[in-house]
Amino acid sequence: MIQTPYDYLMNICTVCYLVCYVPDLYANYRNKNANLWNLPEKALIFVGSGFALAFSVLTHDQALIINFAPLFVLDGASLGMRTYYAYRNRKPLLPTSYADLEVTTPS
Repeated sequence: MIQTPYDYLMNICTVCYLVCYVPDLYANYRNKNANLWNLPEKALIFVGSGFALAFSVLTHDQALIINFAPLFVLDGASLGMRTYYAYRNRKPLLPTSYADLEVTTPS
């Protein structure tokens, strides 16, 4: 496989994404919270990465596949973490038991 200057630029882009994603994923795991990003944004990024990876596979472009596959995996992991922690840390809209109700007495 012959590397062109454009391939090197793409590899630098992938490294920059990795440098941004890995600390974010670690912080979300360590804090058991992922409130830094919102869920629709992560879903949109994941879909965009999926289209980019599909394009690279359909065009048989090895350089694009090598760069988009790790990003797609990281986007999926990030979306999964965000969904899991958003579900786990959600606050109920209604009290779940009588013990959760606050009782006020008139003065």
